[in-house]
Amino acid sequence: MGILRIMVAVVFALGFPAWAAAQSTFGGIVGVVKDPGQGAVANAHLTLTSLDDRTQRNGNTDTNGAFEFINLRPGHYELVILADGFAEYKMTGLQLEARQTLRADAQLKLASSSQTVEVSSDAGPVINTENATLGDSKDFQQITSLPVNYRGATTSPLAMMATVPGAQQDANGNVSIGGGLPSQVQYSVDGSSTVNIRQNGALGNMNPSTELIGEFKVTQFNNNAEFAQLGDVTISTKSGTERFHGSAFEYAQNDALDAEVWNSDDKPHKVFNTFGGSLGGPVEIPKVAHGKSQTFFFADFEANRRRFSTPLFLFVPTVAMRSGDFSALATPLMDPFTGKAYPGNKIPSGSACTNT
Repeated sequence: MGILRIMVAVVFALGFPAWAAAQSTFGGIVGVVKDPGQGAVANAHLTLTSLDDRTQRNGNTDTNGAFEFINLRPGHYELVILADGFAEYKMTGLQLEARQTLRADAQLKLASSSQTVEVSSDAGPVINTENATLGDSKDFQQITSLPVNYRGATTSPLAMMATVPGAQQDANGNVSIGGGLPSQVQYSVDGSSTVNIRQNGALGNMNPSTELIGEFKVTQFNNNAEFAQLGDVTISTKSGTERFHGSAFEYAQNDALDAEVWNSDDKPHKVFNTFGGSLGGPVEIPKVAHGKSQTFFFADFEANRRRFSTPLFLFVPTVAMRSGDFSALATPLMDPFTGKAYPGNKIPSGSACTNT
């Protein structure tokens, strides 16, 4: 049996301001800028740069030294802060997850002591201090590296639910998050609902290709009202960046690598191949689009080829049973005409039952 799944996604980022197309997968970066004496630095100029596509957002701190960038795509960012009388402050390696509010406080130094202060934030905050929502995120590298082996059967990345604290799944595939009912879980891809309302779960084709996943996130307890559910499972897809990047993979399963079935001298035939790849980058059109690109693309392909067999153990009538002798059975056979048991569980050769 062959199963083919194709997923091609072309993502265009036209460089419009982020507020023009707000989606529920967007997050934000907030913080407070202070001087060496812990005083607020007002009207400091901030430049937030996406390290993925090099788009920029500008802003200023208020009278309390606070700032906020909203409606940001998940990804990697760099923040530069400039204020009169202070050295340039650069915060690199800010990693923003889907629907996350990331805090990035800064303490400036006097210009006389240093010209540039650079802080790396690759590790990110360990504890969420902005709200009471509990969340667990897996990026593409974790999804493909964790020993879940979801490609061994269904090829569905929803198998990652097994690694999420507070998530449980019964034998029928019903998912519970945070102790809630299966009907209290929302599923979405890039903010679009993929709930199967008839079966209280995700649609079968919620995300047919792992190579398309940028982030897999599960949140529970105290979700925002926009989710309307106790638990939320969302997938954020990848997009093109300023550099060309791609992947190719092959996941092979074969009966030559399997053990023999118990009580059998043979192994069932199995050949299961999952293969594909992806490609993303800037759109470059000679004499039209050159220099710094603001349009990007991402395409993904995945296919399955599966051929297998299953051993069956069947009971067939013996030679004696074919002649009407069922004495080997412990259950008495009843004559449908008289309602009485056949003597010795043997059907007479002249009985009408032997002709049916």
